[in-house]
Amino acid sequence: MIDFLIHGGLAAMSLITGFGLAAIVMAFINAYYLFTGQALSQKKLNSVLYLGSLAFFAGLVWNAMGMYEILDVIQRMGSVSQTALAAGLKAACVSSIYGLGLFFISYVCWFLLRLKTNV
Repeated sequence: MIDFLIHGGLAAMSLITGFGLAAIVMAFINAYYLFTGQALSQKKLNSVLYLGSLAFFAGLVWNAMGMYEILDVIQRMGSVSQTALAAGLKAACVSSIYGLGLFFISYVCWFLLRLKTNV
């Protein structure tokens, strides 16, 4: 797992992880409010989904930046081997896959919380 995070770039993966953790923390806060009988607003509930989508979109942005870097290297070198190209594409896609995974987790949390509320 650590290797996966390093391949995506430490800055990018830290940002994406921050958004994902914020979504999960908000899901736990909302669950606490729900199970203790406190009022749960639509904004609090939707914050789980919004933070998860920020993780996904941050992953897409870093993916686009990685693709740009790959194409820049190819343009400067003229030609590259297929193995090098595949490795670059694989590294560029790590951030979007990770962001999508965090979005899926936040979506499931949001959906389960929404089932339990009448908001």
